[in-house]
Amino acid sequence: MNRNKIIVIAISLFFIYYFFLSTSINKNNNNNFKNFNNNNHNNLTTHSKQMSKLFNSIFISHGAPNLILDHTDKTREFLKTLSKNYYNSVKPKAVLLISAHWEEKDFTIQTKPEPDVIYDFGGFEPEMYRMKYPAKTSPELIERVSELFAKAKIPLAKDNKRGYDHGAWMPMKLVYPDADVPIVQLSIKENLNAAQHFHIGTILRPLREEGYLVLASGGSVHNLRAIFDPKYHLDPSWASNFEKWLQNTICEKSGKERENELLKYESLPYYKLAHPRSEHLIPVFVAAGCASPDSKGVKVHDFWKSPVFSVSSYLFSEPQN
Repeated sequence: MNRNKIIVIAISLFFIYYFFLSTSINKNNNNNFKNFNNNNHNNLTTHSKQMSKLFNSIFISHGAPNLILDHTDKTREFLKTLSKNYYNSVKPKAVLLISAHWEEKDFTIQTKPEPDVIYDFGGFEPEMYRMKYPAKTSPELIERVSELFAKAKIPLAKDNKRGYDHGAWMPMKLVYPDADVPIVQLSIKENLNAAQHFHIGTILRPLREEGYLVLASGGSVHNLRAIFDPKYHLDPSWASNFEKWLQNTICEKSGKERENELLKYESLPYYKLAHPRSEHLIPVFVAAGCASPDSKGVKVHDFWKSPVFSVSSYLFSEPQN
């Protein structure tokens, strides 16, 4: 059995469990979520007014694809209100989306004019396999990203067959349900080198001032095996400690200090538990690199689907707007 099949099976099992837990855990966390969301929305009222000048880069934990069916899911609620709460309902010219679910040997950009939806999961409700998201790509954004890569002398491959994976179409179906904002996916590299991805973020930085939104989609704590194995739940501090480290690094540090701290994540004693393979963390480096050194990291979504699985999201707010 090849690696891709193993990954699909593992993801499918996780999603079934994820959806099963949703109702009970959402009820338990409802009050905490409301308090957190209200506090952070109040803190970010000035941010949403800034969107006429610049689109802040953001990292979201996309969660399971079938959360789109669960109207009690707090991540679903967060994504539904993301544009209104944090971008003042101003739509970007297009979204450059970096998903944990697309890896290539070299950075690759999606060029298919009207990408299909990829059902890169199994064992879900039949409705999931009937869902569509008829967004289009943006030739202008594709050309601009190509220019930025060329200027930085970094190879950029093009894929004219690639569709939207669930790390892209599912959250975008909630954020922009009318599919009226062009979406272009940019792959991560299969080497999962954090420094390279942070650097890619820096070369994409001009996009924010040109009317484009750079959105990274992954997961803040992502260990599928831990969800099913009770031994990981006996002491889940490894998960909470990683989330605390991520939050402190993004929200309390800036500039070179934030960059250096993020890039040393592999030295953390609990990182291999939080991310046995780091593909769901790698997108955060692109979002962080895309932000200016004096940007302020803000945790805009704080939610645990289980004691060992966090779906937090972080926005990088620019002070100069």
